[in-house]
Amino acid sequence: MAQNQQELISPAYLVIQQGSQAGKRMELWNECTTIGRSRDCDIFLEDIAVHRIQASIICNVGTYVLHDDHGSGDSFVNGQPVKEQVLQDGDELCFGNTTLIFYAHEATRAFKQASSKGRELHIGKAPDPNASAIAKLDLANVQGGLRTFDLLPEMTIGRSRDCSIFLEDLAVSRLHATIRQLPDGTYELEDNRSATGTFVNGKLARRCTLKEGDIVQIGASKLTFRIARS
Repeated sequence: MAQNQQELISPAYLVIQQGSQAGKRMELWNECTTIGRSRDCDIFLEDIAVHRIQASIICNVGTYVLHDDHGSGDSFVNGQPVKEQVLQDGDELCFGNTTLIFYAHEATRAFKQASSKGRELHIGKAPDPNASAIAKLDLANVQGGLRTFDLLPEMTIGRSRDCSIFLEDLAVSRLHATIRQLPDGTYELEDNRSATGTFVNGKLARRCTLKEGDIVQIGASKLTFRIARS
């Protein structure tokens, strides 16, 4: 089981924030990960403003250090040019016109089962017990178990523990998406401008009405929308 969990998540990774590669996640498995416009680099950036050999990220006992390999002073961390910089979870890296976010804070921990902590915020908003149908989300975890969430009139999904459905996954934004019930009884999914996107049946979705059997993917988690008939 530990081996399967290791395949799902690396010690750290980068996510591109804009352009044709926006949302692309690049794992930092190596002791030294090279970054540049050369296709020989571990991370190839399609950006003419990036040097062929731009920078490298060195991993040493769980610490990640960015080195400016070109020496031109145009490798930036949080808006500041750096020659060498220890990276922290959430740091913004910029090379040429390409911005990436570095994630590492909890990445070495195995995924926890999603929790519904935060539902107490919705006290008084429980579904009508007289309703003939209740909308649900089924979440299959990495151990093969199934967890079901009854949908309230409005529910949030994200990496914040204040969300209705908490997903401990650094590929998930703190407030990643919201599902709300519309006046006609249907449910609408809205992506809250997340870093890595929300997918419905494999397609990127900003806002859409959910239908029976739709599969919502957020980070590594897949949730199936269904209607339970009473």
